[in-house]
Amino acid sequence: MNGVAQDLRHALRQLRKSPGFFSMAVLTLALGIGANTAIFSMVDWLVLRPLPIKDPGQMTYLVVSGGAANAEPQFSYPEFAEIRKQTGDVFSGMSSFIFGGLEGAQNSPNGMTWNGVTKPVQPVYVGGDFFSLLGIQPYLGRFILPTEGKVAGADPVVVLSYNYWRSRFDGDRSVIGKSALINGTAVNVVGVAPKGFLGLTPIVETEAYLPLGMYSIERGSAKDFLSNPKTQSMIVFGRMKPGTTLEQAQSALTVVGTRLLRQYPRESGNREVKAKALRPPGLMTGDDLSPLPKLAALFLILAGTVLALACVNVANLFLVRAGIRQREMAVRAALGALRGRLIRQLLTESLLLAGMGCIAGVLLGLASSHFLSALPFQSELPLVLDFGFDWRVFAYAFGVALATGMVVGIVPALRLSRGNLNEVLHEGGRTSSGGHQRVRSILVGVEVGGSLALLIVAGLLVRSLQRVERADLGFDPKGVLNLTIDPNEIGYNEAQAKPLFREILERTRALPGIQSASVASVVPLSESVSGADLVIPGYAVVKGQAAPHAENNSVSSGYFETMGMRLLRGRELNDGDNENSARVAVINQAMAERYWPGQDPLGRSFAMSEDTGHPASIAGVVKNSRMSQLYGAYEPTFYLPIAQHYAPVQTLQVRTGQAPQAVVQEIQQMVQSLAPAMPIYGVRTMSAALRGLNGLLLFEVGAGLAAALGSLGLMLAVVGVYGVMSYSVSQRTREIGLRMAVGAQRGDILRMVGRGGLLMVGGGLLLGLLAAFAVGRLVSDFLVEVTPGDPVTFVSVSLLLAFVALIAGYVPARRAMKVDPMVALRYE
Repeated sequence: MNGVAQDLRHALRQLRKSPGFFSMAVLTLALGIGANTAIFSMVDWLVLRPLPIKDPGQMTYLVVSGGAANAEPQFSYPEFAEIRKQTGDVFSGMSSFIFGGLEGAQNSPNGMTWNGVTKPVQPVYVGGDFFSLLGIQPYLGRFILPTEGKVAGADPVVVLSYNYWRSRFDGDRSVIGKSALINGTAVNVVGVAPKGFLGLTPIVETEAYLPLGMYSIERGSAKDFLSNPKTQSMIVFGRMKPGTTLEQAQSALTVVGTRLLRQYPRESGNREVKAKALRPPGLMTGDDLSPLPKLAALFLILAGTVLALACVNVANLFLVRAGIRQREMAVRAALGALRGRLIRQLLTESLLLAGMGCIAGVLLGLASSHFLSALPFQSELPLVLDFGFDWRVFAYAFGVALATGMVVGIVPALRLSRGNLNEVLHEGGRTSSGGHQRVRSILVGVEVGGSLALLIVAGLLVRSLQRVERADLGFDPKGVLNLTIDPNEIGYNEAQAKPLFREILERTRALPGIQSASVASVVPLSESVSGADLVIPGYAVVKGQAAPHAENNSVSSGYFETMGMRLLRGRELNDGDNENSARVAVINQAMAERYWPGQDPLGRSFAMSEDTGHPASIAGVVKNSRMSQLYGAYEPTFYLPIAQHYAPVQTLQVRTGQAPQAVVQEIQQMVQSLAPAMPIYGVRTMSAALRGLNGLLLFEVGAGLAAALGSLGLMLAVVGVYGVMSYSVSQRTREIGLRMAVGAQRGDILRMVGRGGLLMVGGGLLLGLLAAFAVGRLVSDFLVEVTPGDPVTFVSVSLLLAFVALIAGYVPARRAMKVDPMVALRYE
């Protein structure tokens, strides 16, 4: 321990003697470690961090599977009861829940009214043993009892999430036992969930927990959901008994599932009940092909590349110091220092630097994580991103720092520990060995290659974002304002809401500056896109294929004008298409081409499978537009008159010639003059709405992160090239002076010095191109209309990096041209 303390004191003295070296090394390592910790904190939250429940490794959820890309996580209550009864030998308990606001036809938020004010709330309807199975305790009050929720509409109680209780009720403890309204139904607040528990889907926070039977208050819910085996809306999860493996649980489920699916066959043809580990992010889609692990791996690789570039830079700094300290180490060896002692001393210095870089990097990572966590989302759902640091992130940062310290210090340490006193004294410390220079040049070539790979991946993602931004949406978002209105949240029924919506629409159209206005049940590219299976006369469904399906939207007259959608043939929907007239629909090109290929669809009819008694006749065809995703093939879509297909939640969409936000207050005042307690949410322009989860958000985040990492890599590569070239010139000053003294011209010196830089940069570019082709395959799933080998990106990024790197090398080369021969001959 005395030797370690001595090494540390000596390392600190060495660093104090070289503040420039110390500052540059710590800053470089801080950038590399900071980028890695920030990215790892995202991966930790999205993939690794367990749910804050008792023994999370024992928790599983169930899906009905027909393959890796075809799995359904929903069950009916009779199916759940049968599975629970027959799997008691492997599961110590099993429960279920239903997402609120996501299962109904309109996929819209619910509302909680408190003190006369209604605000959105995200509820989940849970079984009575939900909380006991998770092994958590209430922060206040109690949880839902096992006896509650077994009858539809009974036991109107609610447990609030900790965050919702703090924000909505100001952390008032006296709220326990008081009554609030959810969708106009009185519920009694009985408890508050523990702090930090966001539900089993932590990306979408659960804000209120109600008994399973209260699902009947959900708009669009089936009244027989507790008894009908075809009403499949429940997520089923269970806790395996201690000592039971996932394979044993799966064996039991295979037997039970075979009988169950024979009794309750699925239209999808899925034929196996499978258990999956319940792990973050807890979205429980049942899809084995989730992009999150691949996305996490991609950004860890990119961040790791930045760290590798930082290590190369610091290793080059250490090699420079190695040339300076050769004499010191040789003298130490001559005085009796063992080689192992010298290596330990040098590694202590590099590890100390890495530790300081780790501290600075963690601080940078924390700041970056807080920035990423605070990114604004254009979403109707309570999305939560908590990229905070936990022990896994700190352990990762420490491990990275330890590995970095060893990597950047080991090569210089080994080289210096082999120093020969006679050779060093003979050289007089005038020049660095050619071997050192070659190693540094090779390292910088690797650095240029890594930087090129980073920049190409960033370029591919940025190009993809640009393609998506310029894509034809099929509608014009400019000048359109959205305001979502939900009369159901204040207890309005259909008979009360219909005249209210008509009055709101008429008054809005009469406001000055309004070019057109309409209402719709769905906002394109929002989380609320809905679809329906279809029954089409004369359309033959091939055995084994899914039934005809299309996305749909209920809209008022004037919708296509407001959205800037072009009618191709037939007519638009108008005010005459009401509940007393014949059912009609307008379809898009994709639906016409898929289900009536080569035919005129006008006048033909189809029906939704859930409402076969009311077929709709096709009145018109509109141009394709984006509804659920920004890329890929256009989905078949049909539009129904909202008067014939009522939607309890409607979005008022207004096209105005002035700034859309200028009319917000006027519209809000008008709505509240008609219904004072009416909640209005989702107030944003259509252009802003496009930056939601189904829109540009993920593309922007991915491209932004990749561009930031690529910029870091570029900066490190430029510093590396400049450093090596500058050091080379300084070490060859005497040689350059001699050459100029015997007649060498400035151009000759430029070519001599620049040749090494060209070889270094050229070799790095070749290596980077090979690496970029390999990494491009990993990023291919996240590209739109851009191939992983996109020649425009590869050529433009390579030219950019080559230009910047050569400029970085030209500066010291130009300095070499100006060497005074007389000064150079007296150098050293």
